[in-house]
Amino acid sequence: MKLQEIDKVIYKKRLNILMVITVVVLLATSLSVSNILIALFGTGVDGDHFWLNLIGVAVGLLVIAVVYKVILSKSFMEEVNYVRNLKKEMNRIYRHSKILQKRIEEDDKNALIIAYFNLKASKQVYELDNNTLTMDELNERIRLLDEQIEKLGLHIRVEDYKPELLAGLKE
Repeated sequence: MKLQEIDKVIYKKRLNILMVITVVVLLATSLSVSNILIALFGTGVDGDHFWLNLIGVAVGLLVIAVVYKVILSKSFMEEVNYVRNLKKEMNRIYRHSKILQKRIEEDDKNALIIAYFNLKASKQVYELDNNTLTMDELNERIRLLDEQIEKLGLHIRVEDYKPELLAGLKE
């Protein structure tokens, strides 16, 4: 996985379009299916329609899943898909954070590469999502990692990261 330059305005615009589509399709589908089911199988005005409504919501979620599968494969959603995949990769790294931190303290080069990529990816995602609350803390973590890398005399770049490096993190 490589970090890419993303136009923040385009990303936000397309993400907002995706969110509007999600809300509209989910509302329309679940309400329509629920009303049809209630009309066909409902037991009067005072009947309990919880399960029929739940089926409507489940059908709505299924339709959303299909819509996402179609929309996210289009080049129009390239930026949104990139950020989604980047967040997935960051989550994979997070699941290894305990052993990763231990290996960073041991100055393991692969662990430093993983951490460097993760911090730079986090910074990009924070900037794209306007998450400025923790940016100072993130910049400090990047600075400390940069110092550690420099002190070890290593040259680490974001491009050095490969997902296979995570498999090498064994206790």
